[in-house]
Amino acid sequence: MTDAARDDAPAVSILVVAYNSRGFIADCIGSVIEHTQPGTYEILLVDNGKDDTAGFVAEHFPTVRIIPGQGNIGFGRGNNLLAEHACGEYLLLLNPDTQLVDPAIDRLLAFARARPGAAWGGLTTYPDGTLDGGNFLEIPTLWAIVQGAFGLTSAVKTRARIEQLAEPARVDVLCGGFALITRAAWDALGGFDPSFLLYSEEIDLFARLKTINGEVWLSPDVRIIHDVGSGNSHSAVRMRYLYTGLMHYARRHWQGRAVPVIGAAYWISAFRRWLVSWLLSPFSGYHRSRRSAFAPIVLRPSVWWRGYEGRTSLE
Repeated sequence: MTDAARDDAPAVSILVVAYNSRGFIADCIGSVIEHTQPGTYEILLVDNGKDDTAGFVAEHFPTVRIIPGQGNIGFGRGNNLLAEHACGEYLLLLNPDTQLVDPAIDRLLAFARARPGAAWGGLTTYPDGTLDGGNFLEIPTLWAIVQGAFGLTSAVKTRARIEQLAEPARVDVLCGGFALITRAAWDALGGFDPSFLLYSEEIDLFARLKTINGEVWLSPDVRIIHDVGSGNSHSAVRMRYLYTGLMHYARRHWQGRAVPVIGAAYWISAFRRWLVSWLLSPFSGYHRSRRSAFAPIVLRPSVWWRGYEGRTSLE
């Protein structure tokens, strides 16, 4: 880290990786400033997009530290870049499409200080108050992936457990859009694996954290709003990156015959969803959108099968 060890270093460095976020970044940063104790944090932002979010933030929120962008280098590499300049004892990964409605960051910091560990998180909700899917991530196993191809997934149990959580609990993975991690744990891991560009990078991070016995905690009382993707969750582009990230994780964590087995399982899972939506699309706009999103995954598996192999940018 290049800027650490300042005498006036804040407790928390809030890292925001923006991508064409101009339309909603003011809600995110404005809510942090409104609801977070002054002097306890700094906000760092890098702009991976092309709508000059950085210029907008510099004009309207001059206290935010803008780190020069390097193109669309992805979520993980963007956070790695920000972490190099961060000064805090803790790093908070915060998506630009999130919004605080109360002192959630203050309470998350207090939770972290009261309960020793390596990382801590709260829950992220859709604007209507329901939990978004990022709360239910798991470290995958080969058997779970194969089961998932046929709809026999443990995600239902994970969802039920998180939704019913009344007290803080140990978890394996936190939502990458709202996760607090100690600087020491971050440095021990080397941050995000830079070979990931989008999706599954937080699963990889927490899988590696587990190997060094880093405790991860979730507090159900700490919540923020997450307008997931700030748009259509069933876009073809989003789905392509999602499956590319899944396969990249598989190639980083398995070898030999396991990799094509996992790829086949993911294809079967996508085909099953595409087929259901194809059958129902004449009666449902939701399924027409879902059918269009899954069609390239099913019909052109070559676009995601190799993961992010050989790529350093999403451009």
